[in-house]
Amino acid sequence: MKLQWDHKKYTTGFAHIDQQHSELFNGINGLMLFLKQSTAGENQKNKEKILEMLQFLGEYAQKHFQDEEKVFEKHDHPMKETNKKEHQLFLEKYVHYQKKLQAKLDQERLTRGVLIQIHIFLQSWLVNHILKVDTALRDCAENATESTVEDVAVTGKGTFSRFLAFFKRNN
Repeated sequence: MKLQWDHKKYTTGFAHIDQQHSELFNGINGLMLFLKQSTAGENQKNKEKILEMLQFLGEYAQKHFQDEEKVFEKHDHPMKETNKKEHQLFLEKYVHYQKKLQAKLDQERLTRGVLIQIHIFLQSWLVNHILKVDTALRDCAENATESTVEDVAVTGKGTFSRFLAFFKRNN
């Protein structure tokens, strides 16, 4: 199932964090679309591209987590430690799935089951985390001024769209 960005539902009130969340939705959707459209043989042929996409998604998530944690810290939000812990647990599990996918590709045994597991993990974690933790920032955003958040790094808008377009052209 494709993730749909719903600003009212998922907004944190911090535009750069919301943009990054939207890009994560795009990245997860793009990765799954790329994997679903490839046959098992094509997945083997595209092994390096698949692993590169996963690596990029993981790096983007890490950058986003750093930016988001700065906002939680800046506002001394009571959920800042919970947020950090959840990010760390996500990254550990993400690495696990990355290794699992790598092993399946190495063995030429990539199955739909593995792809479904990864997809479910990415989708459910992101949606649940945004709804249960990140949206708690809304109260802080109401009291924030532009100068309060301007020193927090912003990851490039449209990052995944450009990255996925590159793969479509070179596939």
